[in-house]
Amino acid sequence: MTTILTRRQIGTLLGAAAGSAALVGGAPPALAAPPGAEGPTGPLVHAAGELLRRMRVPSGPRTADGPVWAPLATGFAGVPDASLPLGTVGGLGGRLLIATSVEEFIAAVGAPEPTIVLLRGTLTLPFGTMVDVASDTSILGVGRGAELVGGGLRLPSVRNVVIRNLTIRDSFVPGDWDGKSEDNDNDGIRVDTSDHVWIDHCEFVRLGDGQVDIRKDSTAVTVSWSIFRDHNKTLGVGWTDNAVTTLTVHHTRFSNTHQRNGSIDQVAAGHMYDNWHAGHSSYGMSARGAGQVLVENSVFQHVRNPLIQSDPDSGIHQIGCQFEGTWGRHDDTGPTIDPSDHYAHTADSTDQVIPLLTQHGGPHGRHEPAPRRLRVAQDGSGDVASVHAAIGAAWRSPHPVEIIVAPGTYREALTIWPGLEGLVIRGESGDPADVVLTYDKRTTDWASLTVLCSEVTLRALTVENTHPAEPGSGEAAAIRHIDDTLVLEDVEVRGDLVLDDPRV
Repeated sequence: MTTILTRRQIGTLLGAAAGSAALVGGAPPALAAPPGAEGPTGPLVHAAGELLRRMRVPSGPRTADGPVWAPLATGFAGVPDASLPLGTVGGLGGRLLIATSVEEFIAAVGAPEPTIVLLRGTLTLPFGTMVDVASDTSILGVGRGAELVGGGLRLPSVRNVVIRNLTIRDSFVPGDWDGKSEDNDNDGIRVDTSDHVWIDHCEFVRLGDGQVDIRKDSTAVTVSWSIFRDHNKTLGVGWTDNAVTTLTVHHTRFSNTHQRNGSIDQVAAGHMYDNWHAGHSSYGMSARGAGQVLVENSVFQHVRNPLIQSDPDSGIHQIGCQFEGTWGRHDDTGPTIDPSDHYAHTADSTDQVIPLLTQHGGPHGRHEPAPRRLRVAQDGSGDVASVHAAIGAAWRSPHPVEIIVAPGTYREALTIWPGLEGLVIRGESGDPADVVLTYDKRTTDWASLTVLCSEVTLRALTVENTHPAEPGSGEAAAIRHIDDTLVLEDVEVRGDLVLDDPRV
């Protein structure tokens, strides 16, 4: 017999009232459903809906695929098993904690019993810290502006974890855009040998290494309604010889990113639908190893190599996708997986993807600052620490932006995207020797700086390509630009200056 609880009873099930702080040291009682009320129609379903109210997010908006803020996990994370009849529910049914300090947060998310951890506002971790998350845990941002700064989350051989309504930002190591230095293993979320993980309405920006890595035979993972931006390595999947991972990525925005959008290696079933890819300078979606990927009703704008079959045993198939200003490889190996074998979904139409993600993507009420001037500095005194991040912010800004670069050497592969007409990037000191934009790849890979729009001005800086190619051969482009409106004022070019359009 189904038991329908009142709002008051559901509040009791979830724990203390929303205004109180049941912290780790207090040892509040565990939460449990009343006898006879277990199961898919029991109180946990109602409690899941009540959690949205506690999170202070809107419960009303819907799409063809269901609620924008779903009470229960979608995609592969929502697939039930014997011990999780509702799929991934995290700490639902356990104690409710509000963490107000780093120490409380670390203890709460690592607790051995089912736990819901609410986070309000900004929590700044010691730089580069990866916090271990235990099984049966929910980490939920409350309202607007919940964020982890300076570090990330690690899920080591756990199951049943929910992470929602969070921004994870700024563990970028200045000067290490490639994420290769020994002291930089700063991921946003790293999932290792874990199952039933739901990452929803999160934003990942300016991190150290990978924004989200799903590794070592993790299964039943969903990333939904999230934002990846202004980064080199975005969504990496694999690090295994076994093709067992099951992964859904839906209603997610990738903006001004270089590679791994995503890199889908050794995935038995990868379903990517209703995603918005804009500005990828290396590649978009890549099927690797024996990975089998379906890309459905997604939008690709200004993407180099949007779809790639990287290995003979991999498969990548697209249905209903839209390609605007893309170039390079658009691989399609034919049908791969059928999502209906695993779960129900209804993809929103492709023409709804950009409006939906513009309005609802990422954490609730997210706001990206858009100053008229963006200062880049590697010592932490600027708005951002990489020129790449500044270009992304300028691209999404509703008004023109001037980028001012403090002295330093910035090793980054940069692209100025269509829509940035009139952009100015200038060295702060006025001496071109003080600001060096550098990279070291052949032109057939990418230039140090690629300009894909007109009327861009570079001033008082140096742009170089240190690849050991013969000068004048065009094989090591410092700057590659599409027309003769590029303005260079007191700019030193070390390497080739190539006038052509790589998209042709």
